[in-house]
Amino acid sequence: MSGIFDLIPDHVQTQVQDLAPYLAGISLVLTGLFMNPLNVPLPLFFQVHDRKKLRNRSKAYDPPSSLKSKKFLVLVNPNAGAGMGKLTYDEVIKPMLEKAKQSHDVVFTTGPGHASQVCREVAANPALESYDCIISASGDGMLHECLNGLLSNVSASSKGHNTRTAKRQLPPLAVVPVGSGNGVADSLYGRRCGPHVALEKIIAGKPSDIDVMAMTYVGKPELGLIYDLHFFCWAVFSDHDFLTENTLRWLGPMLKMVLAPAIVILRMTWYGGVLDFAPVEVAKDLKKHYKDPKSWPESPDDKTMRRVDDSFWCMAAGNLKEAGGDLSATPYVKQDEGAVDILMVTKSRGWVSRFRGLMVFLQAENGEHTEFDDIQIVKCNKFRLKPGKSRYRGSPGHLQLSGQEQENGEVEVEVS
Repeated sequence: MSGIFDLIPDHVQTQVQDLAPYLAGISLVLTGLFMNPLNVPLPLFFQVHDRKKLRNRSKAYDPPSSLKSKKFLVLVNPNAGAGMGKLTYDEVIKPMLEKAKQSHDVVFTTGPGHASQVCREVAANPALESYDCIISASGDGMLHECLNGLLSNVSASSKGHNTRTAKRQLPPLAVVPVGSGNGVADSLYGRRCGPHVALEKIIAGKPSDIDVMAMTYVGKPELGLIYDLHFFCWAVFSDHDFLTENTLRWLGPMLKMVLAPAIVILRMTWYGGVLDFAPVEVAKDLKKHYKDPKSWPESPDDKTMRRVDDSFWCMAAGNLKEAGGDLSATPYVKQDEGAVDILMVTKSRGWVSRFRGLMVFLQAENGEHTEFDDIQIVKCNKFRLKPGKSRYRGSPGHLQLSGQEQENGEVEVEVS
């Protein structure tokens, strides 16, 4: 190697040595922007380009003259999107609300559970219910926290009726996407809509109903009700999300989203389990996309339900079309139909190879995976899952709501 450097003129070597600190600095900047080890919030210096771009779009915002004055409560996860939460509030949310002459209060969350606590206080204090809307500036995870805080006082009995009543009485909940998983925003405002588009629609729009999933643990009433309005996951999708939010999080947003699918496809883990679901009639023009629930036997525990006793590679219940990360996992579900779509891949209905698993991830981008014969989609308003362990790893896998890890165990989910 030294022989090669001997061929370089001395003055060139001197210039390279002088430039070395600057080259190292450029490398660090590029690493921070595209890899972001440790997934820590990026220094302000790294955000110059994003700040300018966000600011220019906010300046171009022209609010309608017919807007009515509203009061918003904005909850910001400052660390969402590797520091984009605080930046988005400063350059998008605050200036656009002020330009539209909308008043707001802001809370910067300090850690897990903080958003839930704030929303719990809003729900419990009539004086705070003067807010016309609560905005979660985050990914899907903190939105899940806000929902559970708002609905924290809903009784476990008659939960379907009570949940609908509570949703009408409490201030509407909206999301401005700044996280790594923005499935709710993608479903409501359009894929990769960005914070400007989302906030513009929130300011000018009217609330619309979204079904809520209420989950309880069978035999564990002390764990209470847990709510979600997006995605219930077990098996491959929850394994994927666990990797992106835990094991691979230190790699940063780009690398973790590339590696996680590759890892779960290479593992190809199948989990034994029992799923009972209460089928709902599907519209005639959509029946070709769904499996006939009568192809599964009746549940011995409840004759109104059908039973799937099998090995699962995939089991997810979608409340909205977009799962996040450019995956349209349940493309035919409607946000307010009193039902969810269950997407599953089971061993008895067709062994899925690693290549096939890769194709599922790739074609789910446009919802084309639903055309596979070994993909089963059913519509239901209630289901019960008893997750088992994988044969080779001896693990029951992960159970998640909107990417938020939940205690694994037998659960029952109702939709309202």
